[in-house]
Amino acid sequence: MLHKIWRGIAAVGLAVAALGAGARAWSAGAQGSGPLPYAGMLAGRTVVIDPGHGGWDPGAMSRGAREADINVAVADMLRGLLLGTGARVLLTWSPAHPIPAHRKYRVQARSRWINRQRADVLIDIHTNIGSGGVGPQVFYWDGLSSRVLADAIQEELSGLTGTHRRVTRIDQYVLRHSTIPAVNVEVGFLSHAQEGRRLTAGPYQRDLAWCIFVGLLRWFVGGPAPPEYLPPPRPAELLR
Repeated sequence: MLHKIWRGIAAVGLAVAALGAGARAWSAGAQGSGPLPYAGMLAGRTVVIDPGHGGWDPGAMSRGAREADINVAVADMLRGLLLGTGARVLLTWSPAHPIPAHRKYRVQARSRWINRQRADVLIDIHTNIGSGGVGPQVFYWDGLSSRVLADAIQEELSGLTGTHRRVTRIDQYVLRHSTIPAVNVEVGFLSHAQEGRRLTAGPYQRDLAWCIFVGLLRWFVGGPAPPEYLPPPRPAELLR
């Protein structure tokens, strides 16, 4: 029975993998003429995306770049992808509905609002800073479901960047108080000279959004399957 379940998951995973060419076209800004191959995949699901910081709280800053701007750009691109699956997508704030510059969107109020939405999952997006750090990293607070989601997204991001940071638990307010599976995706280090420049570039932000999207799709269809139940190469490798 287990083999049959994983074969079904593998089939969906390979279908997700087949989106690679479409992803490259989307990342380049091309407009497809046919229906999206993942249309309707997440119909009936609700995803909340929380771009960290905003308003008079810019988050990390380096070389004139602001974390909040990167967070919300990636979040908005991820929202566009998820809408293509039929999912209901909610952002705590967005370019269309920004936090006024004189206000701070307080984390306690943000957390209460998220929990009222009765969503399936929360994706919290941040940008890291720190001496010598490089590469995206995914964090979770507690729960197997959150850990599986973190692993799936981390695998996709590591494949994109060639960096291999570990999924780690973190005691973050929004994650700790979340009533649904939740992860914090740190998309990279603004303090790293080369990565910091990439993080402010639209094409790279789209690549990051795509990786988060694919990891989330994998989680919704059953999470990362044991390697022995997936025909090689693994879906994450096919997406490169």
